Order: sequence, then structure tokens, then C-alpha cells
Amino acid sequence: MRTSRAVAAVGAVAAVGIAAVLASAATLGYVLPSSAPAAAPAPAAAPATQPAYPIENDYCYVEAMIPHHEQALVLSGIVLAASGVSDRTRALAEFIVADQSAEIEQMRAWADAWARAVPAAAEGASDHGGHGGAVVNTGVIAQGCGHGGHAAMKGMATHEQLAELRSLAGAMAERRFLELMIVHHEGALEMAKAAVTDGSNAFVRSSAKHVLVEQEREVAAMTEILETVPAS
Repeated sequence: MRTSRAVAAVGAVAAVGIAAVLASAATLGYVLPSSAPAAAPAPAAAPATQPAYPIENDYCYVEAMIPHHEQALVLSGIVLAASGVSDRTRALAEFIVADQSAEIEQMRAWADAWARAVPAAAEGASDHGGHGGAVVNTGVIAQGCGHGGHAAMKGMATHEQLAELRSLAGAMAERRFLELMIVHHEGALEMAKAAVTDGSNAFVRSSAKHVLVEQEREVAAMTEILETVPAS
């Protein structure tokens, strides 16, 4: 019963988040792919071959992707505050803010729902037997996933790079933003591929598939825009 209520909470937040992204996308002239993340299905409905609870890879993906998305919001906010940036890049940055803000909200709700759904008697018990080991309970999202304080995650911009971007304006700011965001997206794509391959939870896999489709498309768009931005 607790699991059903927890999953229902995820579904409600996901529905609101996706509606916000769709509204923003329509304003910017974007069309979201059909693989946009959906509400997490109840674990009870999952095939018997899947574990009842998310496995370690699921938790680690969510634990890593939330701060990864948060830095995408920071990068986008910096370029949106800069003067002399083209409308196309501004629209892309605004879409990234809308899309990834919704994903962050969904992933936080997922983590909170599972923390509430895990039986208190099983707290602290887990089976980390490789990729197929079912995590009975973690109590919090993905403890000890080895992300090195998140700064070492694939594609993350350094403090120096963020400071540099804040100091730029016009075409220089636009070009540096695109360069940093392409690398940032490529890091997220690597993480999402691992989640699809090694994860087991339906919501996590759906969310990762959305990242693969959307961010691959955005990398292609940013690469195209970058070719038109003056180098100096």
C-alpha cells in the first residue's frame, strides 16, 4: 500500500512537470519527442523477473543526474543573462531550463517516493551482487556511488570555466556556452546509456531514454549553431 501511494506521488509530479515542458516547448517552437519521461509505473505491475525495488544502478543514475542537470541550468542561466546572444541560442537555453527543471522535479519525487515506500524493517539491508543485485533499501538516494562530489562527473564544467563564461558577452559568450554545453550533454548521454543498459526501474529507464533522444537532438542543434557563431 505504501509503495502504491509512493508511486502515485511520482506520477502526479511527473505529469505536472511534463505539462510545463510542453507549454514552454510550444512557445519556443520545439516539439518534444514521444519518448518524454512518463509517470513511474507501480513496481507490482513489473514482470516477475525484475526486482521489487530499484537496484543500485537506478539510484546512482538519479543521484548523479540531478546535480548534472542543475549545472545545465546554471550554464543556461549565465548565457541568458549575457548581452548580444542570438535568439536561437537563447531559445535553446530557455528550453533546456524548462525540460531539465521538469526532469529534476520528477527524479526528486521518485527518490522521495521510494525512500518512503521501503519497509522500515529492511532499512540498511541490501544485496549488491553485481548489476542484477536488488537493493532492498538504501534509506537515501544512492549512497557511495563514487561521483567524487559530482565535480568529476562526465561533462561537468569547472568553476574556472563557469567564471570565464560569466565574464563574456555577445558572440564570445554564445560560443563558449555552446562549447561547454555540448561537452556537458555528451557526459549526460554516457550516463543515460549506462542507465538504460544496467538499470532495472521502469521510470529510470524511461527518463534515461528521454535524455538520449532529447540531448542528442540538442547536441546536433548546438553543433549547427556553433558553426555560425564568429570565433572572435
